[in-house]
Amino acid sequence: MERSLFTVFWFSLAYPVSLVVAVLIGYWVAEVNYRRRQRTWKPSGIESALITIYGLLLSFTLLSSNNALKERTVLVHQSSEAVTEIYQESQLLSPSTHAAARAFLLQFLSLELAQHRPGQLPSASHLRNIETLDFQAWRYFRQASQVTATQAAELRLLLPAFHKLHVATSRLHYSYQERTPYPITMLLFISSWAIGILVGFTNSAQETRHYFVPVLFVIISALTIQAIRDLDDPELGFIRPNYNNFQDLQRALSNAAATDRQTLPK
Repeated sequence: MERSLFTVFWFSLAYPVSLVVAVLIGYWVAEVNYRRRQRTWKPSGIESALITIYGLLLSFTLLSSNNALKERTVLVHQSSEAVTEIYQESQLLSPSTHAAARAFLLQFLSLELAQHRPGQLPSASHLRNIETLDFQAWRYFRQASQVTATQAAELRLLLPAFHKLHVATSRLHYSYQERTPYPITMLLFISSWAIGILVGFTNSAQETRHYFVPVLFVIISALTIQAIRDLDDPELGFIRPNYNNFQDLQRALSNAAATDRQTLPK
């Protein structure tokens, strides 16, 4: 919770204010060294190159963060495909195996959706709950496979799909821990402050001061850095992977379970 409050404070208030301060420093440098001394400043052309480099750094970092979001979304789809595969294959097996597989999948979907719903803070117990559920499933496999050779053969048919689900889920959870490297993040901050000083200086050193470009620079920089930060932290940010697949699967499996209970002989 403390980390969340610090992140909101820094990126929503402190960072935009720091950009405004950087622009004001540029205005002050131009005022002291040029306007008060009635000196004329002539652009050398390097200013546009520096701003271009800063723009490229922003765009490449934003692209990298967006690619990480796409990777998480692909892993969500892979997990949902594995859930579908397990359920469909279990329908061809004995009723007991089918019921056990469906109960496992419903519990798995419930844990994932509870953790990744909007507004939910990261929970350290979530991974432990998933690991416990996996352990219970594998323990059921081992115990059931020792009963009869037929049931052991049935369970072996489900093992590849269970492995796919385990791999995709593990990769998805670890991808939530990936962030833009700290040196690149610091480079973005330092570059934005330096360019802010440059923008303030170049717009104040002219004969007529301009305010529109500095304001536009602060808005675009603050929003872009906020978008990068948001993509980097899907657990706390607004931009998150889409879990509609899991919701649809949970609804379908719950309806199937209810239908099966109604069709059971009384």
